[in-house]
Order: sequence, then C-alpha cells, then structure tokens
Amino acid sequence: MPDQSVATTESLTHERARALFERTYELLNTRDTKRIPEIFTEDIVFQDDAWPETVRGHVEMERFLGSIWTAFPDFRFELINAYLGEGNTSAAAHVRVSGTMHGPLDPPGFAPTGRRLATEYGGFYEFEGERITRGRIIVNMNDAATQLGALPPPGSRGERAAVMVQRLQARVMRGRR
Repeated sequence: MPDQSVATTESLTHERARALFERTYELLNTRDTKRIPEIFTEDIVFQDDAWPETVRGHVEMERFLGSIWTAFPDFRFELINAYLGEGNTSAAAHVRVSGTMHGPLDPPGFAPTGRRLATEYGGFYEFEGERITRGRIIVNMNDAATQLGALPPPGSRGERAAVMVQRLQARVMRGRR
C-alpha cells in the first residue's frame, strides 16, 4: 500500500502554502544544489522569464540555479506574500530577489557588472506533497536588464540611440516585403 503520509494528503491552505514557500526560499538561500530534491520533484517542469528554455528535472534545475548563483553569489529570495490557487495543489508567490552581479550570467553570456539587482516577481506553482512539480516565474526582464547595465535607462541617450537603430531596422524589414 502506498505511503499516505500527512505531507502528501494534506490540503493546501493559505497557511500551508506560505509555509511551503518560506521553506523553499530558505533552502534556496543556502545556494546548495544538493538540496534541490528537497524542493522540487524529479519530474519538475519550470519556466522562468530569465531562462531561455523550460527547465526539466533536477539536472537542469541545478544548471539553472547554478547559473544564477555564479552570477550573483549573494542572491537572496524573500517571500512577500502567498496566494492560494484553485483546488488543493496550486499556489502563487510574490517574491523579492536581490543580489550583486559579481560573476558572468550565462546564458545569455553577460560579463559581471558589479551592479546590484533588486526586483520582484510572481511565481505560480503546483505542489506534490511538500515539493514543487510545476513552476512559472514572471519577471520584468526590462527592469532587470536596465539595473544590470544590459539595457540603457529610459529617456537616456542610449535609449534614444537604440530607438534610432530599431527604426532603421524596421525600415529595412518593411523594404524586404
């Protein structure tokens, strides 16, 4: 008979969702890839706006998190709030992250800037017991890229130059039709 422990059969309440998120971010803040199986199921499917492909399984999750922790050795997650989804297996989290870019960010291949990143994101998750089995992170990548120096600030000369380049490209693209 399968194990019917409280952890796998307990309904997901707002309080339990908050506790699961707090535990998840506490473990992620240790930056220890050996703890990935404590947080994510082996068949995890995870999408993050900051990553170019869907993360599947522990090996890919280790690569994803390792890339973040290499670029931002002091990267921290902080739960702002938890929200209960429909049914008893899904929840959302409003999270603040911060860290200083002391290492390369690969992908996409950015060099360290020494700049601080501080932003918030929304995460949507499905749980199996105490672990995440599906995740989707939505983050303002324009804001993050501007903070890190990968994009020019709004209203700057750099932004105006980028707009001029885009207009030239648009003119060329219209001419190819």
